[in-house]
Amino acid sequence: MSIDNASPKDWYSVLEAHRNNAIEQEYKHPVTLEDYIKSKQVGGNHYKGTKIQSWDVFLDWGLDPWACNVIKYVQRHRKKAGKDDLEKAKHYLEFMIENYDAVGDKYYKV
Repeated sequence: MSIDNASPKDWYSVLEAHRNNAIEQEYKHPVTLEDYIKSKQVGGNHYKGTKIQSWDVFLDWGLDPWACNVIKYVQRHRKKAGKDDLEKAKHYLEFMIENYDAVGDKYYKV
């Protein structure tokens, strides 16, 4: 096939072949919206390379915002702010302990 006499259908099949080949070779660009969302990170790369994203844990476990932040800061502390992140996690835990019943009533009613 020559460029001069290629039909739109020919161009489309060439593009599809390249796309499929790229995907088979673990193409680095996200393929689905979910892949895009999980591959995007604003403000650093401290969550990149983790097998489990914090927000997946939050949703699966149905956590309150304070527990979510504890997990977030503990998960990222070695890749981002070190002891500062652990202090932030501690601060959220202290709030949770002080407000244990109120948080439980609001977020964990059975």
